[in-house]
Amino acid sequence: MRKLFSPVNVGLLVLFFLYSFGILIRSAFDPNGYVTSDSAHYLQLAQNLLNRDGLSTANYVDGMSTYFATWPIGYPLLIAAASAVTGLSVFWASKLVNILCLAFCFWLVKRLFAERAIPFALIFSIATFSDMFVYTWSEVPFLLGMLWLVFGLYRYITTLKYRYIGHLFAASLFMYFMRYIGLIGAGIIGLLGFYFLFKKQWKPMIACWLSGSISILLACIYLVVNFIQTGQFTGMERIPRIETPSEFWTMLREAIVMEGNIFSSVEHVSFLWTIIVVLLALIVFLRPKRLFQLFQTERQRLVLPGLFLAVGIIYLIGIVYMRWTAYFDTFNFRLLGPATFMVAFSLCSWIAMTDKRTWLPWRRVPMFVFTATFIVNVLYPVYTSIKTEEQTYKETIDEVKSDYEAIPQHSIVAFENIHARYLRLDIQFIKVHFRPYFAEAESIEAFHERITPNNTAGIYLQVKSLRGYHYGKGFEKMMEQGLEEGKTFLSLWEEEMALYPNRNSWKEGSTLPLTH
Repeated sequence: MRKLFSPVNVGLLVLFFLYSFGILIRSAFDPNGYVTSDSAHYLQLAQNLLNRDGLSTANYVDGMSTYFATWPIGYPLLIAAASAVTGLSVFWASKLVNILCLAFCFWLVKRLFAERAIPFALIFSIATFSDMFVYTWSEVPFLLGMLWLVFGLYRYITTLKYRYIGHLFAASLFMYFMRYIGLIGAGIIGLLGFYFLFKKQWKPMIACWLSGSISILLACIYLVVNFIQTGQFTGMERIPRIETPSEFWTMLREAIVMEGNIFSSVEHVSFLWTIIVVLLALIVFLRPKRLFQLFQTERQRLVLPGLFLAVGIIYLIGIVYMRWTAYFDTFNFRLLGPATFMVAFSLCSWIAMTDKRTWLPWRRVPMFVFTATFIVNVLYPVYTSIKTEEQTYKETIDEVKSDYEAIPQHSIVAFENIHARYLRLDIQFIKVHFRPYFAEAESIEAFHERITPNNTAGIYLQVKSLRGYHYGKGFEKMMEQGLEEGKTFLSLWEEEMALYPNRNSWKEGSTLPLTH
């Protein structure tokens, strides 16, 4: 019992509750609850699974797949399970999943660093992670999977106990089912097999290669099922990047600098403040000779820092290569966060692996730096969330529900409000293709052809500004008119006839159901 309530355990528990409280408060008081377009798709599938409707959502257009394949099903599945067990809505279940992921991260931190664990729990207050754990994003369990993978690697290398091969296998699959790039987990296990090959340790080598191969095989089966269902291995066409090489590397460099800013949760706080705080900690808490002691750490103590760094570098290479070959989100904390996570743990575990004489003065440095990040990135956002006069998440949802009462069941909606995806599962939400995420900006005629024939009750466009992306001119014109008239929705047929009264393609013989 005394061990259970040791100072370290109590400290970790207090930090965990403070982090969890921050996640809940910030989610409740944010107008969108930290739900993005991707988040809405996760919540939509989670609600669909709860309704026992499988991995496809409402589909009123023949031949148009609504099978969930753009992302792996792992995160929505966790949300659905949390909702089924607790009775929470899928939104709050997603926040519970994030909190549980944080709890397991704390458990792994305690297992890895024992009585030196407190500074590592404070790593989660770095801006990238304190923000990421509030969002309904699959990156949250992915971070847990990466930490779990390093735990398994370290334990297996240092003990050669086969139960840690089980950890490695489970962690690699967990990573993959959160994000497709998680396949690197199986590759890392394979690389560990080569390490044992060079050491002529045949049994560990075979165990690693067998574990990694099974993970890759299961991942390939999953991708083949996606292909059968959608015609694409990941559910959608992946177009080439639009940036020139120079623009690409400039974007990456700027994003990496932003990742180095551990206080970026607060606007207008530059990277300079990170440098100042770190230098201040080094000057105040360390004598010059202590700086050199860190570089005298014995080689065997550098295994864990090296594993964190290696996994981070492999992830970074993987995500940069994927973004080089295909266009998707620009580099930001969401894409680079997992690499930052590993680098942060690598640097701090380097300190933690030192002997007691070096650890005692050095521990004050991460404690000072991360306490500052905790105040700025965790406590301050909670305070500003409570004090804000912005619309709350509940008020946003009430507004969306009220707006969508006007939309009949079994309709198609484009340009939807993201929250409608999980609030109205009877609607099929169809994206109008736009640049640069699709090869071409879709015209009204092309959109009409793509969704014809269908058995929908009506086709609607939710009125919103289309700035920031390149849509067909016809859609932009319709949106401009809708905004001027203060409309919430446009009936596609009626608005098209008003804007294009002479269009031949809308004459008798169209199989598109009309909305009267």
